[in-house]
Amino acid sequence: MNPGERSDQIVRVAAEHFARDGVAGASMSAIAKGAGVTRALVYHYFPGKEALLDAVLRRESGLLLEATRPDPALGLRANVGRALGAYLDFFAASRGGVRELYSPASSVPTVRELAEANHDVHVTWLLEYADTADTPRTRLALGGWLAFVEFAARQSVDAGGDTRAEVIDLCIATLEGALQTRFTDSRPISSFTDQKAPTS
Repeated sequence: MNPGERSDQIVRVAAEHFARDGVAGASMSAIAKGAGVTRALVYHYFPGKEALLDAVLRRESGLLLEATRPDPALGLRANVGRALGAYLDFFAASRGGVRELYSPASSVPTVRELAEANHDVHVTWLLEYADTADTPRTRLALGGWLAFVEFAARQSVDAGGDTRAEVIDLCIATLEGALQTRFTDSRPISSFTDQKAPTS
């Protein structure tokens, strides 16, 4: 592998370890073994666990943004439902420092930076697809809704009880309330998924 490919491989393996064991439980030695390289080589690319976590968070942030990107062929309701399903998947698969990627209130600067950047992109997408006026009130409503989605994801994963479709339905209804509108495309929620919200 060239250096870029090797670095990407280490980050992919580290993401699995952080998701499974949490940041505190993951070890550089185990990550090296999982990647089929020496511990020294891992440290060559990443001087410590914090640097490796930073790379993992940036990778996860990019993957999440891509997974929630609107599909021009779908209406607003379908796009929001699809994005919420992807968000629940990513959230359920995360633990420790990786899960904190979903909280703009995190004390970790990289997490705050990535979460705020993703929120800005999602607000822009929602404004475009909802065809609503870009006003301070609308941005406030959408920012509050994104915080609600994070809370709903955390509760559905940690406490369980609601089906995946119910969580998505609640989030869509809350968005309609925040925007004071009803989405016109009629794709049923069950077409997004009828599974229970995933657990970590």
